[in-house]
Amino acid sequence: MSKGLIVYVTRTGHARELAQSLGQQLDYPVAEIKDLVSRTGFLGWLRSGSQAARKLATPISDPEADLTQASTVILVQPVWASGVVPPMRTWLENHRSELSHKKIALLNSHLGSPLERLKIAFENEFFPLTAFEGIKTHASETEKQQKITSFIEALQNQTD
Repeated sequence: MSKGLIVYVTRTGHARELAQSLGQQLDYPVAEIKDLVSRTGFLGWLRSGSQAARKLATPISDPEADLTQASTVILVQPVWASGVVPPMRTWLENHRSELSHKKIALLNSHLGSPLERLKIAFENEFFPLTAFEGIKTHASETEKQQKITSFIEALQNQTD
């Protein structure tokens, strides 16, 4: 039985890098939720923030990861309008019953947004979080690794 699974959404690739780094360090499989909505350019950026602010779910290509084998699910996403990104929201809504008795952790890629509101909103709408962290997109590799290490420690302290 796999101990965990990492599921991520990315617009620019930063969340993918974080998810893959976590996957290597924890030896967890990594699965990408593919967003079927165009988010390129200024209009895509604007659409992304607007949909996140309105708590909209959008069409996705589900990675169909085997959730039955995971006791811990780590979600990795960018922060748009201080909320859950629409493709992640769709995935969470589609798998709510499968996730209900698992440890859930959330790692966020952001440009400097305050994250307290996101954590509270996520827990109110979906599940309590075992671990929560944000990593600035333009942080140095050392800073990113320090945040990932801190996130892993918080996760392991709650799962041991």
